[in-house]
Order: sequence, then C-alpha cells, then structure tokens
Amino acid sequence: MPTKIFMMTRKTILAALVLVALAACKSNVKDSAETIDLPRAETTDSVASAMERFFGQAARDSMDIHSVMIIKDGQVVYSHWQSQGADSVPHVLHSVSKTFTATAVGLAIGEGKLALTDKIVSFFPDKLPAEQSGQLKAMTVRDLLTMSCGHDVEPSFRNAGDAGQDWVTAFLAHPVVHEPGTFFLYNSLGTYMLSAIVQKVTGEKVVDYLTPRLFEPLHIDKPKWEESPQGINCGG
Repeated sequence: MPTKIFMMTRKTILAALVLVALAACKSNVKDSAETIDLPRAETTDSVASAMERFFGQAARDSMDIHSVMIIKDGQVVYSHWQSQGADSVPHVLHSVSKTFTATAVGLAIGEGKLALTDKIVSFFPDKLPAEQSGQLKAMTVRDLLTMSCGHDVEPSFRNAGDAGQDWVTAFLAHPVVHEPGTFFLYNSLGTYMLSAIVQKVTGEKVVDYLTPRLFEPLHIDKPKWEESPQGINCGG
C-alpha cells in the first residue's frame, strides 16, 4: 500500500531511534569471541534518571528492548542489557541490516564499480522475463535504494523460494506497475537485489566485501548473513 504519514510523540520518536540505532548485528560470532570495549565515561545523574524513565515507559508500553548504549565524544556514557540482550552474545539485526547493504552500495560506487543511475536489467541479462515492461527497463540502483522501484505489491521471499526459484529471477518477473522513482513501497526483496548487484560487480558477497571496509574497523567480529539458495546474502 502507499506510504502513510503518522504523527509521533517525542517519547515514541526517542524509543524508535534507540531501537533502530542500538540493535546489534545478526552474527555468527561465537559466544566467547573477543570483543573490543569502548572507553567509558561517568554516567551522569540526569542520563541515569532519563533512562530509568525511558525503560519504565517502555515496559508500560510492552516494548521488549534488549539493549541500549549511548556514546558521546567516543565514550560510552550509558549501557544497559535486558531481556534477550547480553553484551557478549550476538544479536539478530533484522531489517536494520538494510543499512549495511546500502553502505556496501555506496562503497562500491565510490570505488567506481557501479552508479546510482545504472539500470537493474543491465546486471542480469540472463534472468530477465521474456517480455520486459518499460518500467522494468527504467528501474535504477537509486530506485532500489529509495524503495521506489515501482512495485504496487511487495514481492515475497517465500514466493521467490518456491521450488527453488532464483530470487533475482522472481524479482525481475514481478509486475512493475508504477514508474520507478514515483511510488514508495517497503521492499525487502529490492534490498536483496542490491546485495546481488554488489556481489555481481565486486565478486564478493556483501558480508565479505564489507569485512575489511566496515566490520573490521568497527571491531564487529565475523558477522554472518543469511543467504538465498543462490548463495547471495539476503541484504535486509
């Protein structure tokens, strides 16, 4: 369905930002894996009091928050784990992983391996449907990044996996009803296409491509990313 805009209270915005910004990456790291501890600063009374109120309100709203870490000027000024959260255990990232896929696209663009204006059909000429609409031919990398590729209904990972169907083929066969760039629709399989494109132009899975460029500098140890039957990271 088309995008809807909702009014949010400051309290809801804070909760949403904390959840998005502080969720940890789904990883294959062993429980005993080495972690890098960031410098710590004293937690002020005002921060401690604010977070106590935050967690109290979250509990009343039945929000299952697993962890929060607040960093200021490179130092941890507050951290707390609860529920399923623990500082030494890998955590599922879910769709925040889309940000990592987009980062991989940006890095590949910076290395001259692709461009925002590249047409999607140019990367997979062997997986195109027999008949291609003008909208499909017009779809670009930018349209995938902005989730405005022109679909009216989100293509399903489940449908793409039926009978071992190739996920790229399934995406390209999905009807493109709107002109790309004009209609927003949340699209996880679209992010998968970005992952497939990065793998196509770099010769590496997104997780491997990002390891020396992002994960290792951030001390994210051996992250694991789920893959399609075709051996491509899901992307988001």
